[in-house]
Amino acid sequence: MRSAISKLTIAVLGATVVMPFTSAAAATSKVTVVNERGPLINASFSAPDPTDPTGCRVVDAFVSANGGTYQQLPNTQAVGIASVSIDTYDSCTGETLFQSVGEIDTSQLPGAFVVSNQFDNATLHVTIPVADIDTGAITQATVDVTVIGTSPLHRDDENTNVIYSRDCHVLNRWKGTGRDAVATGTVWDSGTNFTPAPSQNAEIGKVIDGFEVIGCLD
Repeated sequence: MRSAISKLTIAVLGATVVMPFTSAAAATSKVTVVNERGPLINASFSAPDPTDPTGCRVVDAFVSANGGTYQQLPNTQAVGIASVSIDTYDSCTGETLFQSVGEIDTSQLPGAFVVSNQFDNATLHVTIPVADIDTGAITQATVDVTVIGTSPLHRDDENTNVIYSRDCHVLNRWKGTGRDAVATGTVWDSGTNFTPAPSQNAEIGKVIDGFEVIGCLD
């Protein structure tokens, strides 16, 4: 059974495990080894909009970030992504009023995403271009969030060997370390703070995720 940190893997590194028949790397090498490792956070927020006199309008935000390294042997490169999704809806009518999403490469932004060695606190300070899902209009969401661990560390791991044929199989490796957490701060866009209250759910930790494709040539 995976602990809460597994949700970080699904959200950020879930694409790591690929079908070998659609991987260009697998088609050109007898053995392909890919590894990703680094710190991660997730935080979800939902609260009544304090500026709405009707009490019906609710603002939501989901903030995620990861950093570290991506390695496809023999090459290694630094990686980092921060993403945010925000929306507003009317809880009295059930109508969605606004939705916007975006992400940014943080690998060249020192200090934008910082996680302690003990995975007990993290900060994310970044401005992310976000696109309105309905209109495509681009605005700038300013994310200034602090995540504080609230539980002991969870540790888990999983290894699988998926055999597709006698000459083609994929080894998947996953190891996670992390804590439940609470996130506070602000996510501002177009004059609205989408995080007026602490997070409902948050996680902070580190994941090592990788696979080895053996055979599987076209």
